Amino acid sequence: MKPPNETTLIIVEDEFLVALGLEATLQSAGYTVLEPISTVAEALEAVYVRPADLALLDVNLAGHQVFPVADALLSQRVPFIFLSGCDESLPARFLGIPVLLKPISPEKLLRVISHTLDGVLAHGS
Repeated sequence: MKPPNETTLIIVEDEFLVALGLEATLQSAGYTVLEPISTVAEALEAVYVRPADLALLDVNLAGHQVFPVADALLSQRVPFIFLSGCDESLPARFLGIPVLLKPISPEKLLRVISHTLDGVLAHGS
């Protein structure tokens, strides 16, 4: 696995304060974080324009589901983690994708990111 200082993450989150908290946690751990994204359209553009090693995706962005972004990330072979404010069911195609319920402790967030990135290397992605 690349060390955090060589790993770039995308945060797709529509709640400004939540996005800032995630960004601060990740930067404190040494990750490079692209400017948080708050809409599905901006996130879709970012998938193809701003390469990243992993994405954090809020399932519900101002009433719009983030699934088109998740599909784009899958097509680009970029791992991601869903974030959600409630325990909601996800489409079957996302079985096995980590889901973190908000609020998320910094320790748990960093542990799941590390585990997800380790899994990518283990599977040769």
